[in-house]
Amino acid sequence: MRLKTDLVIMGSGMAGISAADAALARGKKVMVFEKKPYQGGAVSNCPIAYLSIRNDKDFQNTAFHLLYEYSNYNANPSVIRQYVNNSWRTKEYIERLGIKMIQTQKLELEDIGNPKYADGFPPAIMAHGDFYLVPGRGKGHGGALICLNAMKDIIKRGGQYMLNTPITDILVDENGKVNGVKAVNNETKEEIEVECEAVIIASGGIMEDREMMKKYTGFTFTDYNCSGDGNVLFNCYPNSGQTGDGQKLAWKLGGAQSAIAVSGHNLVPGPGIVASSPWIVYNETRTIQEQPYLWVNKNGERFIDESISNNHMAISTGIANQPNGESYIVFDEDTRRHLEEDGVDYMYFIFPVEKLTDIPGQFKTLINEKGNKHVFMTDTIEELCAQSGIDQAGLEETLDRYNGYCDNGEDEEFGKDAKYLRPVRKGPFYAMRVFCAGYDTIGGIKVNGKMQVIREDGKAIPGLYAAGDNMMSEFYGNPPTGGSAGAYFAMPFGFAAGDSACDYLEKNA
Repeated sequence: MRLKTDLVIMGSGMAGISAADAALARGKKVMVFEKKPYQGGAVSNCPIAYLSIRNDKDFQNTAFHLLYEYSNYNANPSVIRQYVNNSWRTKEYIERLGIKMIQTQKLELEDIGNPKYADGFPPAIMAHGDFYLVPGRGKGHGGALICLNAMKDIIKRGGQYMLNTPITDILVDENGKVNGVKAVNNETKEEIEVECEAVIIASGGIMEDREMMKKYTGFTFTDYNCSGDGNVLFNCYPNSGQTGDGQKLAWKLGGAQSAIAVSGHNLVPGPGIVASSPWIVYNETRTIQEQPYLWVNKNGERFIDESISNNHMAISTGIANQPNGESYIVFDEDTRRHLEEDGVDYMYFIFPVEKLTDIPGQFKTLINEKGNKHVFMTDTIEELCAQSGIDQAGLEETLDRYNGYCDNGEDEEFGKDAKYLRPVRKGPFYAMRVFCAGYDTIGGIKVNGKMQVIREDGKAIPGLYAAGDNMMSEFYGNPPTGGSAGAYFAMPFGFAAGDSACDYLEKNA
């Protein structure tokens, strides 16, 4: 089958639909290709909230400086500028799709970057715009509803959707300009060739290509129980189809490679704690790993100020830097009573619980009935170390110092807030082995401020653009400083890529 259009978009997630919206508004013919049999990217089909920077220069400039500083001035400032200038379009677009939103936080100019609005995440990421929640419908998620309504809107306006049809190649002419794509229908096996003048890669990350994950992030993805000998990663979005297709095609055409990093948080794997999606919990122990008590690595050493244990980007980075990429939260019977009688110190809004119930019973179920190898409850520290693999001498040395800090009310190592200093002395003793978990990955494709895919010499590949997770290293810094909330950024970058592609099409008409 041979077809013709102006613009081809690879991927139907948040970046893809935004790019299509921008191009249709400029009167261009658009085809959206999606490898899965349904619309929407990996992270866009989830409970969704987003930030929107107001269409005001003062708000945009303040957010720009905050985000640029967050990257340690290592990001591409022109890419950050595209985000802050296009962020307001997200709210307008979702409302135009007929979706009601709940504004949960209105951020005034003087509050941009204020940690009290960050909910544990870095203020640069969580406190630079107004915060909205998109409620789901029935049992469906808000993100899926956006993608569904967007597909209907795009088709209504003349765009074409090619579901279950992955793009297998991007074609260029003798001058290196994009002039088409090849694709294949997964069901019928029919080969499709489309003549076009521009392509936007909006195809997401690499989470489900295990070889790429090992090569570019260092993580070994074994299974959803993190079986193996460490340095493993829990995949929060199985069957998402994130296999680096867009990165591979961009690199094949000479596109420069940017760093790839995992965007995720800390997680104790199953069985018995969470399902393959971390939003589905089987008990209350998921909340324990949010708490700011004692965290150690395999050598029994502290490695972070535990008061940021609910800052998923920070704690995940800290864990990744430890031997075998693993950590342990350790607490004793007195802290267990505190969690059940006084209540939790941190509560993640997705798992709302003020007081835990029967922690010993939950641990026994996980250990004895579910066979969870990452949860431990023993009468002595010696037994705890023997079962968990924590170095006993290292942990005992740490406990001597740490318990002294708790007694004196002052953390002389990392300056943790004294209200979170809880000693580990009284058995039974509890521990949970915590790994990094990945929603997705960010990075792989290097772009310039026009969202054009560029070569190593910095020159653009004519007609080739990228938006969304695959180019997000340019926003966070290269190497990335840590990523979160892909939907916040994917849509503005989609709008920007759509606009730039249209400028290119009109210039070369």
